[in-house]
Amino acid sequence: AAIAEREGNRLAAEGVFDPRVDGGLYSRLGGFYDGTTADVGFYQSMPFMGAEVFADYSVSGGDFPIYEDQLVTTDFGQARVGVALSLLRDRDIDDRRFAVSKAQLETEIAEFGLLAEQINILQEAYIAYARWLISAELLVAYEELLNIAVVRGVALERQVEAGDVAEILLVENEQAVLQREGLVVESRRQVRLSAERLALYLRDDDGIVVFPNYAPSLAMPEQDEGFLETPVDELIEQALMNRPDIAVAKTLQTQFRLERRIAENLAKPRLDFRVYSARDFGSGTLRRQGTDTIADTSFSIPLAIRTARGRAASADARLTGVGYELRLLIDEAQRDLRLSLVNLRATTELKEVALRELAVAQRLA
Repeated sequence: AAIAEREGNRLAAEGVFDPRVDGGLYSRLGGFYDGTTADVGFYQSMPFMGAEVFADYSVSGGDFPIYEDQLVTTDFGQARVGVALSLLRDRDIDDRRFAVSKAQLETEIAEFGLLAEQINILQEAYIAYARWLISAELLVAYEELLNIAVVRGVALERQVEAGDVAEILLVENEQAVLQREGLVVESRRQVRLSAERLALYLRDDDGIVVFPNYAPSLAMPEQDEGFLETPVDELIEQALMNRPDIAVAKTLQTQFRLERRIAENLAKPRLDFRVYSARDFGSGTLRRQGTDTIADTSFSIPLAIRTARGRAASADARLTGVGYELRLLIDEAQRDLRLSLVNLRATTELKEVALRELAVAQRLA
């Protein structure tokens, strides 16, 4: 949902570059002059240099005063085609392009957040499955031990009745039976609790919770431990590249640098350039015949740039803050990875020792 919301915001931000059609009607309803003019135009904004391409058409009729001579056209009207560019402020970035870029970065942050949540859920599900599987295997083992003690108790009863063994052995076995019954009861409780936790992550096609059923064939997923032979620094570098929290911090850095750029843009003077060709159609005065090519410029110089300075200072402060956070995230991640690798290598060695001990115990049995 968060990603869909950000995608909607990005689409809305890109909407400022949608083409549009503008039009108008101007008419003198009273007085000595009775002129009327109508115009319609197509406008397309573009990201490059804040450009806008336009094409419009206007037509007029009646009489206009001399100070409205620019509204007068020939019989069939006037057509214009041109382009407007920003040469200083808004050339490299403006509020429209900033909004689009910011929306794209926010979408990336939402995607990294979703990835982090997926990793966290996968980790919790893996732990829940491991605990349930271990508790189920322990229950099976304790039930087997209980059955062994019960069968042994039946044999001891016959031997005690026959006078072949001392009665104390039967009492000790009964004590072992009671202890193992307690272990079985506790194991069943642990299996039920761990099954409840695991069921949160097990769903059928309709999204209904499914409770796990133990089978001897179930086991933990096979793990490729070949990466343990890779140098530690290389493993850490690979892991840092895939950490979503670090990716979020880097994306925030990009966003704050973008805010710094838009603040610097506000401090620049505005210098706009426009060039277009105009042609009148139909009959009219000689001075309105032919094609005209016109270029014009306009400028605006800010005498105070407190807004730009304030926004730049705010962006710098946030950029510094997220830089410290990123450094801390990287240091903590490196520490956690080194500790995990130490524990994993030690666990692998302990597993090999335990397997050798098991082999020796089986030989002695």
